[in-house]
Amino acid sequence: MHACALIRARNTVMTTERTNVIRQLRKFFLVLVTLATCAFMTVPVYAQNSLNTRRLLHVGDTVVQRIMPKPVSDSTYLSTDYTEIHFELNKADLNISYMDNGLSMLRLDRVIDSIGIENISAIEIISQSSPEGTLERNTWLTEHRSKAIQNYLYRVFPELKSRISINKITESWENLAQYVALDPILDEGTKNKILDIIDSKELSVATKKSKLKNSLGKDEKVGDVYAYLTKYYYPVIRNSGIYILHMLEPEPEFDAEPRGIQVEEPTPVPTDSIAYTPQIAPIPESPHKRPLLAVKTNLLYDAFFTNIQGWTPIYNVEAELYPTENGRWSWLVEYEFPWHHNDDNYYYLQILNLQFEARRYFKKDSYHTGHYLSAYIGTNAFDICFDPDKGKGYQGEGGGGGLGYGYVLPLGRKPDTRWKLEFFVKAGIYIAKYDPYDAGDPFAGKYYYIYDDYTKVFMKRNWKFQWLFYPTGAGITLSYDLIHVKSKNKNKTLIEP
Repeated sequence: MHACALIRARNTVMTTERTNVIRQLRKFFLVLVTLATCAFMTVPVYAQNSLNTRRLLHVGDTVVQRIMPKPVSDSTYLSTDYTEIHFELNKADLNISYMDNGLSMLRLDRVIDSIGIENISAIEIISQSSPEGTLERNTWLTEHRSKAIQNYLYRVFPELKSRISINKITESWENLAQYVALDPILDEGTKNKILDIIDSKELSVATKKSKLKNSLGKDEKVGDVYAYLTKYYYPVIRNSGIYILHMLEPEPEFDAEPRGIQVEEPTPVPTDSIAYTPQIAPIPESPHKRPLLAVKTNLLYDAFFTNIQGWTPIYNVEAELYPTENGRWSWLVEYEFPWHHNDDNYYYLQILNLQFEARRYFKKDSYHTGHYLSAYIGTNAFDICFDPDKGKGYQGEGGGGGLGYGYVLPLGRKPDTRWKLEFFVKAGIYIAKYDPYDAGDPFAGKYYYIYDDYTKVFMKRNWKFQWLFYPTGAGITLSYDLIHVKSKNKNKTLIEP
C-alpha cells in the first residue's frame, strides 16, 4: 500500500535525553565562564631578567661577562640602565627573533614603565658593528641600526621623543679586544697574537681585518681561530646598546665634618697591580616565562541575532596550544554548543560542532601574532528550525575540512601582551546528510520526519548537502594567554670578571 506516512522521529526517550544533554551543557558552560572569569582577574606577573643573566655571553660550555659601552652623558645624580639589541650580519632591520632580542625588548619596555616616563632624563642609543666588510658599509649599518631602535622607541614611547639621542662607535675593535682578553678557552699565545693585530698602530683597518681572517691559523682547543671569533664574539658586538638615564635622590651635603671624628683619606691601590682571577659560579635559571595555552571566543558567534528569537549566541570556546617557545606552529581545538529552543515559535538552534586546526605563523618568534595560514577538519550534529509558521526544520550530521588565513593583533604596546584580537576566514568542503522534519503537529507535540514513500523502506538521512570549495567560516576572536611556563635554560658555568 502506497501512502503518505508520517514517521515519528523523536519520542519521549529522545526528549529525556535532550533534557539531560542540556543540563550537562549548562554545567560545562558555567565551568568555562568560571575559568574565564578567574583568568581575566589574574594579573600577569612577569619576572624580570636579573642583572647577571642579561649580561652573560655563552662561549662553548662557559659564560663570560658581556662588555658594555659607556654612555656619553654623565651626571652625579643620574642612574643608568642598559639594554642591548643585536643585529644579523650585514642587516639593519630590528628582528626580535634574533639571539635574545625578544627578551631584551620586553625588559626594555618593563624598565621604562617601572622607572616612569616622567623620571627619565635621557635615552642614549650607542650602536656598533663587528669588524667585517668595508668601513663605509659598517658606518651605514651602524647609522641605520640606531635609527631602527630610535623608530621603535618613537612608536612605543612617543613622549620620550625629545629625550632620545644617537651615538655610534662604528667598528667595535675595543670590545673585541676585551672579549679576547677575557676568553676562558683560547691559548695565551693565540690571545696575544689577536691582541697584537687589534692594538697595532702601524696596520690599517683593512690590513687588520685581513690578518685576523687569514693569519690566525688554528688553536688546539677551538680549531679555526677566526671562525671561533665570528661564531661567539662578532654577533655580540654587532649591536645597539640602549642606556636609560634617570634621576636619583641626591645625597645630603654637610657644611662641616662632625666634631670628634677624624676622616682619613683611603690609600689608593694601583689598578695595574690587581691580578684578574675569574670567579666560577652557576648561571641562575632564566625567570622568563613563555605562553603555553590560550583560550578564545569568537565574538561574531557570541553576538548572533535572529529576528524571531532575538539574541541567541552561538556558545563557543577555543584553545590554542603553543608547543615550542620560538616556533611558528600551534594547534587548536574549537567547540561550539548552542542549544536554543522555543516550542511556541518553532525556533531551534541546536548544534554540536568540534573542530581541530593546525596553524603556521609567517614569522618565527613573533609571540604567535601577525599573519598565519591554517588547515582544519571538523564534524558536527545539528537541529535547525527558523520557521514560526510551518515549523519545518532540518536535522542531521556533517563534516569537512579546508584551509584558512588570519591575522592576530596584540592588544597592547608590549610584544608579549596576553590579550589578542584575531581576524580570520576559512574556505573548504562541507558535506552533510540530513532529513527535513515537521515540528508543527498540534496533537502529539512531537517532531516527525517528512517522508512520502513506503514506511518499511524508510531510512534516516535520505538527503545530502554538499558545499564544495566555498567559504566555511569567518570570525573576530578575542584571545587570552591563560597558561605560561618557564623557558628552558641549561645549567652552565659563569665566569665573572
